Amino acid sequence: MISAKKRNQKKPRSSGKLFAPMIRSSCKSEKAFALQNSSSLTSNLFCCLSVLCFAVVLNVFGLSIFFNNWRWDDVLMWMNVKRTGEETYMRMTAAYLDVPLREPFHLDFEAALKVRENNMRLYNYSYNRSGVDRRKNLSLEEYRDVYDGKWPVIIQDIVPFWRASSWSREIFCEIYGQERVVMKGVHDGLDKASTVALPLELFCLHSNESRRNSWTYIEDELFIPTRPWLRKDIGPMVSGDEDFFQLFPKEVRPWDSMLLWGTRFSRSSLHIDPYNWTGTNAVISGLKHWKLFPPGQDQFLNVLSNRKSEFPLNCYKYNSPVDAYEVDDQGFPDFKKARYLEIDQYPGELLLLPSGWFHQAYNMEETMAISSQFMNINNYRIILEEIIKIGNIQRSDIAPEVSKLAPEEQVKAVMSMLPKHIIERGQQITKDILEQVLNTDG
Repeated sequence: MISAKKRNQKKPRSSGKLFAPMIRSSCKSEKAFALQNSSSLTSNLFCCLSVLCFAVVLNVFGLSIFFNNWRWDDVLMWMNVKRTGEETYMRMTAAYLDVPLREPFHLDFEAALKVRENNMRLYNYSYNRSGVDRRKNLSLEEYRDVYDGKWPVIIQDIVPFWRASSWSREIFCEIYGQERVVMKGVHDGLDKASTVALPLELFCLHSNESRRNSWTYIEDELFIPTRPWLRKDIGPMVSGDEDFFQLFPKEVRPWDSMLLWGTRFSRSSLHIDPYNWTGTNAVISGLKHWKLFPPGQDQFLNVLSNRKSEFPLNCYKYNSPVDAYEVDDQGFPDFKKARYLEIDQYPGELLLLPSGWFHQAYNMEETMAISSQFMNINNYRIILEEIIKIGNIQRSDIAPEVSKLAPEEQVKAVMSMLPKHIIERGQQITKDILEQVLNTDG
């Protein structure tokens, strides 16, 4: 389980809470450095004083513009030094996220990989640089340093502690058979999928009749959230209490527990998750296979442009017409140039997918899973960008000083700027979806 336990590393040091704000006061930062390791107190103070003196010199000579794109606390955090034997490593942070909200933001995946590569040296673990690690007892700090916002990872010791881990086909079919669920039906290809709301018992009766080009997939965002007793069966997706989505007005807050229950051969589309959030997927029963595409390959995936999600808080959606499991080589000749990771996901495993990764899931047998998402210091900037660039608020209306706030405060500021008609629209969309699902006619 991702926890605050002392991790197996080259030399013990305090394990920070995963979701602690990246931006602290310089006074608190210096205290943290001083307390971190008494043996390195002198060197840490020397490093910090050197940076401060250097900045004073630059300022005297009129060169303070060098620091215009840096907060002092970011500079100080780069001085967090880890000593291991005779080696010295510097813990890198996601300074590439520090782009003012008034300016367009683009995810710099190469910079993220450099941070990841550097931070991997801080831990005594043999990382899979060309695949997906399966982890137990992963500390919050290591997750933040190595995976969060950078690389996928499977966690094996979270889902087994949920009450939802005991959910079964038999229980759901017996209790909820007469209730309607949103499901996708496919006959003769993923591009011919249709979405309908039908009683669950129909899925239960016919799920064993699936074929390679004819299958059904329940993808219902509201089934669990509208049944609080089911929602309580789901534990935390990751340990820690930071999820900036909780700062969104409830009328436009993303639903946080999607029921995914598919027959054999069923699959998702090839896509990036809404708002470019960090996605989570927990398998309760069955077996999933994933194809995960690192960022920067849109030209090989024929990504559909200017498509909107029509979520309560609208955003663009990034879908590919390519079915990575039934590729049309003639229609999409460049797809073979795309690089991707592949991994199987078993019951009790939780997959965490960072921002910017296209992905497609394939159910190799009847599979029940739950997906969710979170927003934190390592992805908040790209999520805010998705909200701003579609026009929910005007970029020019954002006060320059907002970008100097802590990430959590930036999110609050942007949410406070949402016009009344956006909030009302979000409320109406949720109402319409519920009415469509509950409608028993047709």
